[in-house]
Amino acid sequence: MAQIELPIEGMTCEHCVRSVRGALEAVPGVRSAKVSLADRKAIVEADGIAPERGVLSDAVARAGYRVPDAARPRDSDPRLVPLASSIIDRPTPAAAPPPSPTGRENEILLNVDGMTCASCVSRVERALSAVPGIASARANLATNQAAVNLVPGSLDIPALVEAVRRAGYEASLADDMHDGGSLATRSERELARWRRLLLWSAALLAPVVILDFVGTEWPEARWIQLASATALQLYVGWPFLQGALRRLRHASTNMDTLVTIGTWAAYGAGAYGLVVGSEHSGHSQPMYLMDAGIILTFITLGKYLEARAKGRASAAIRKLLDLAPPLADVQRGGAIVSVPPDQVAVGETIVVRPGEKIPLDAQVLSGTASVDESWLTGESVPREKGPGSEILAGTINGTGSLTARVLKPAGQTALAQVVELVRRAQESKTEIQRLADRVVSWFVPAVLVVAAATLLAWGLAGGQWGEGLSATVAVLVVACPCALGLATPTAILVASGRGAELGILIKEAHALEIAGRVTSVVLDKTGTITRGKPSVTQIVPAPGVLPEDLLATAASVEQLSKHPLAEPIVRAAQQAGLSLSQVDSLQIAPGQGVFANGKRGELLVGNESLLSSRGIAWTSAQALINTLRTTGETPILVAAGGNYLGLLAVADAIGPHSREAVEQLKALGLNVLLLSGDHRAIVARVAREVGIERIQAEVLPGQKQAAVAALRESGQVVAMVGDGINDAPALAAADLGIAIGSGSDIALEAADIVITADDLRAVARTIALSRATLSTIKQNLAWAFLYNVLLIPIAAGILVPLGGYRLPGVAAAAAMALSSVSVVTNSLLLRARNLD
Repeated sequence: MAQIELPIEGMTCEHCVRSVRGALEAVPGVRSAKVSLADRKAIVEADGIAPERGVLSDAVARAGYRVPDAARPRDSDPRLVPLASSIIDRPTPAAAPPPSPTGRENEILLNVDGMTCASCVSRVERALSAVPGIASARANLATNQAAVNLVPGSLDIPALVEAVRRAGYEASLADDMHDGGSLATRSERELARWRRLLLWSAALLAPVVILDFVGTEWPEARWIQLASATALQLYVGWPFLQGALRRLRHASTNMDTLVTIGTWAAYGAGAYGLVVGSEHSGHSQPMYLMDAGIILTFITLGKYLEARAKGRASAAIRKLLDLAPPLADVQRGGAIVSVPPDQVAVGETIVVRPGEKIPLDAQVLSGTASVDESWLTGESVPREKGPGSEILAGTINGTGSLTARVLKPAGQTALAQVVELVRRAQESKTEIQRLADRVVSWFVPAVLVVAAATLLAWGLAGGQWGEGLSATVAVLVVACPCALGLATPTAILVASGRGAELGILIKEAHALEIAGRVTSVVLDKTGTITRGKPSVTQIVPAPGVLPEDLLATAASVEQLSKHPLAEPIVRAAQQAGLSLSQVDSLQIAPGQGVFANGKRGELLVGNESLLSSRGIAWTSAQALINTLRTTGETPILVAAGGNYLGLLAVADAIGPHSREAVEQLKALGLNVLLLSGDHRAIVARVAREVGIERIQAEVLPGQKQAAVAALRESGQVVAMVGDGINDAPALAAADLGIAIGSGSDIALEAADIVITADDLRAVARTIALSRATLSTIKQNLAWAFLYNVLLIPIAAGILVPLGGYRLPGVAAAAAMALSSVSVVTNSLLLRARNLD
């Protein structure tokens, strides 16, 4: 019996394992296949003569996965998947779809290699969108990835990879979205590549520059210069040449085209002058060689700085991914085994020791502990967890060991949903970016026309072909649209990451754009401005009675009751550290309250009717009771041993930061409206307490939606903030829906932005972040457009006839590199922006 071991890439869960195993066992001659998700490999057992490795690789490819060392097209990047080779000249049957790395059904994420500017982004998107079964595709230059939305029921990963390859790029299925290490590795690999090229560029450029100044009388100097320049052009310039040739094969152009034509033109002129006419060339030919080398060095420096800045920009999502531990301790067969979280099934029992990160969302079965949930709620104070409590992936167990039953698989935890929302925002585009993409689609061809015209103008008009060549090189280099391609995605990347750190999850980049233009904010009351659950708002003792005694007496009785108003009274006593006395014989008086026996005789907690039925005088509190009912608070009277002790007021309390949040919204120049289905008196009280002047009360969900629509029709850009099921229609009807993270699933789904913590101040931070992001995007685009509009004519020499300056090729390269770095750096400033 023969065995073959195959490395497998692209598996993310047990479904993937089953798909690969089924594909391999379907190959004739295969007896069995053992597939390990942890080891990322398959061991194939065959009877007699084993199938060829290529046959097994093709079977894996047809299932939507990859064997990295299988045969691949000659011009493929060796790190990428040979999926394209398996579908050339023959159709591939649809396989059972592997789970999406994005965590969203009917969507997959591809890593794309070879994109260098905004024109590449447009070409990749068009190529993917043309594949049958694709609803839409979005490529992102800042992350070098493409998100593909599929028509339900269709998935052909090899066809997608092949479409990208035909467009001149390389693609592979992205790794599991929960693997923070793989994201960091990609970023580090790109940075290391450009660092290596930069060092070689500087080393090879040095002889060209030094000998030009000190070795002009040395006959061999020019040949050393030529050798160094040639090595520099071939090694450092190879990535650009390779990209330009791929574009040429597909009748397209991009940044690589401009750099390649410009540098090879300068190099060719210098090499020709040295080889053919060296004795007459004087100093100009080495200068051409030096121009080509310096241009490549500056561009490589720019790419290195850009890669480093992009890595910093995407650091937020990697931090989120790193919150989840790599292993989970699971109870299996009487023992505790450590396995990756994606191999743990719902219903299994995990063990979390003190100080460990919680790997999955689960419900505590035994043990008590204080758990740090600050990554999700923003609250620095740990929360106590015990049997029945829910614990979330990525939170930290501070004290005590816990055993818990897993509630959700790794791809559906609260942490996974947060990461997915951040990634979704980073993949999406604003309307401004779509406009920039349309401009860039014709920009590079137009630059080639301008460059050709520049060469002809200098040569035909004045016979200055040498100057014309220099001007043409400068035009080609300075026109590279890198800055245009990075202007919007880097700002979105940083803003979505900063938002996630603040508990603000942005579903789409378009939401950021709308939030920046909001003029009116509509706030729901319950669960948004208020806490959404009743609490004790006032303690009013009778003369001679201590407030602590009043509260403790009421709580001693209510601890035996299941009434909704009993819980806030008991909670208030516990928070005050009061000791409760023993009571017995609890009885319920329907419509009046409860009573029980204690050391002080009969204890009563209820309304006026209950005390009146026992002949207890309470009328001194009549005015206060009327006032409380008018403002929507519920008075609860307390008596003991025939004596009136005072009353407690219970109501849905105002959130601790609600008034400050409203003030912040007003400070941003926004109109604030309170919209609620509650009684007008209650809504008016809440509005007064938080400083809102405009209210609409007693409105049904449909009326909430109509009120939001009416505001929009009046010309307002409306943001609706809510947390309940009844808020969903209004959230969907608003220009921008903002859901409080503790709210209903329906509200969260209908919203454009989700706030994970119960802190209304995050709404003002959202608006401030959005305005700052829009401002940054506009600054980036303005700089990028002005840079090209102004420098291209100067590089062409339009000012020379007027006695002005022509931009040299070296300066053009420095300016081009500076433009990209400045755009990314400007976006990074969002991380330091004060949003309070």
